[in-house]
Amino acid sequence: MHLGVDVGGDLRTLAAHARDVEDAGFESVWVAETSRSAFVQAALVAAATSRVTVGTNIALVFPRSPTLTAMAARDLAELSGGRFILGLGSQVKRVNEQRFGVPFSHPAPKMEEAVTVIREVLATYDGAAILHRGTHYTVTMPPFPGAGPPPGPLPIYVAAVNVRMAEVAGACADGVLGHPMTSPEYVRDVLGPAVTRGAEAAGRRPEDVSISTGVILQVSDDRDLTRREAALQIGFYATTRTYRPVLERHGFGDRVEPLRRAFASGDHAGMVEIALPMVDAFAIAGPVDECRDRLRAYEGIADRVILGGAWVGPSEDRLLENHRAILEAFAPGR
Repeated sequence: MHLGVDVGGDLRTLAAHARDVEDAGFESVWVAETSRSAFVQAALVAAATSRVTVGTNIALVFPRSPTLTAMAARDLAELSGGRFILGLGSQVKRVNEQRFGVPFSHPAPKMEEAVTVIREVLATYDGAAILHRGTHYTVTMPPFPGAGPPPGPLPIYVAAVNVRMAEVAGACADGVLGHPMTSPEYVRDVLGPAVTRGAEAAGRRPEDVSISTGVILQVSDDRDLTRREAALQIGFYATTRTYRPVLERHGFGDRVEPLRRAFASGDHAGMVEIALPMVDAFAIAGPVDECRDRLRAYEGIADRVILGGAWVGPSEDRLLENHRAILEAFAPGR
């Protein structure tokens, strides 16, 4: 099982964080698209490293045209010397419409078509023509000439929480990116089987689709601190209805509405109390040895686990402290 690490924060220090991950021996470095652009961050990471795989976890697919996404991915593959994974995510309806001003409908089939178009655009760098007229996208012109094909294969991963998007990942992608608010049981019993169904329905081999998942990982000898940090992150995620099936499968469906009310009123302390019983199901939190034991539960279930801490709530100092603790505790060979 490969181990990757999320990095983020101030762009002026991002390169140093990425080099620290590489020097510690991890397999991959991943960047998210929350407050900062995924592709700008990935460029900094790629330029600062020489060995690790560099991935977006995730880059938003619907606010961009597939052509622009393909162009950025090609550039990042070139910059990294073929070490780049394009991880794509749909985000939820409210974020697409109210933050990015784009319509949101039929996310699973639209994602599948977007991946198809991105691959078709990438093929134009090797001389292929493009004539795509689909349900969601029409692209009939390649990018301007002047750039060659990416150096080697450029894997595309699709982020999935629920079964329909996981089936899409199995049908069209090189890998799936599971959400950090997850559990070994959910990856084994829901995510993995859905990927298999999607791959088999598309005539593909399920074993050709890599399964990666994030985890919420808080490391400290102060067990109560880590659990409360993890609880607020879980509570924040759980306010989004998309994650209700995950919660319901673990017996926490009744906590969604109380969390939504607490979030709407700015009651973070209340969110922590509501979400604390969910920490053992959806996070890894506590002293180093306990966290190592919990992480082993993903062996044989996921091909890669991407380690990242809670980012809602902790101070900048605590974010850095947890990041360093992850590097120290989980560096391969320790």
